[in-house]
Amino acid sequence: MIIFGTILGGALALAIAGSLTFWRVGHWYDFYIPIVLFIAGIVGMIIFWLLLMLILEIPVKKQIHDKPSKYSRFWLEQGHDFLMLAARIKVRISGKNKLPRGQRFILVANHRSNFDSMVMTSKLKKYDLAFLTKQSNYKIPFFGMFLYGCCYYPLDRSDQLQSLEIFKKAGELIARDAASVAVFPEGTRQREKVLGDFHEGVFNIALRAKCPIVVTTVDGGEQVHKRFPWQSTTIRVDILGVIPYDEIEGQTAKAISDRVHDIMYDHLEKIDILRNTRSKRQ
Repeated sequence: MIIFGTILGGALALAIAGSLTFWRVGHWYDFYIPIVLFIAGIVGMIIFWLLLMLILEIPVKKQIHDKPSKYSRFWLEQGHDFLMLAARIKVRISGKNKLPRGQRFILVANHRSNFDSMVMTSKLKKYDLAFLTKQSNYKIPFFGMFLYGCCYYPLDRSDQLQSLEIFKKAGELIARDAASVAVFPEGTRQREKVLGDFHEGVFNIALRAKCPIVVTTVDGGEQVHKRFPWQSTTIRVDILGVIPYDEIEGQTAKAISDRVHDIMYDHLEKIDILRNTRSKRQ
């Protein structure tokens, strides 16, 4: 990864070169010099990269794109990879072999933390996932503008007409083979509940695009803020299965939503029970 490698390399270079030139280690108790320089190098390189990301955002147009930009996708993935490393996140993904090959799809997942989309963007790079996201995410410093270039579409849940228009555009994105689309049908993070209620309208995307639905669960990201920086966190991504279009053709969005919700709920309840059982045994 470019960002992580540059930061670590720059910090090491400063610690070594600085200690041997400007601040020569003359006594055994001068051991703190390279440590201080290494920390200063990390801070300096992080600041450098953040400023560079602001510059790299300049060419990205602030508008909804018709197809993903490789430029924006590359830098967004680099940023996500770095943030996950910095937050000490490990990812365990299962069922990846179930993903459709040579065909675009809509990926549907539950929503537990701000890292959910980062994890899937990072670990499913070749599928060019474009997320439906809230408008405020475009204002995130250093990374927000790249969301436009990656065809992340803004969704205003309070505006039904706007939502319908976004569903239409997302369906067209899949139908044109421009990208696969990922959605969180709960609409907001659910840190306490196993699974919240779904906004069924998102399933109209699959009906419009005539594409399969990839049913996925994400678990563990809600623990990052409790464990960082002292412990690493494992985020579990389970691809439960794929519902082909011919199984949902002619069905209502409500019927599809209920089916997907049941599949997710059963799995999340199962792994939660298993987790609690292990905790009691320990």
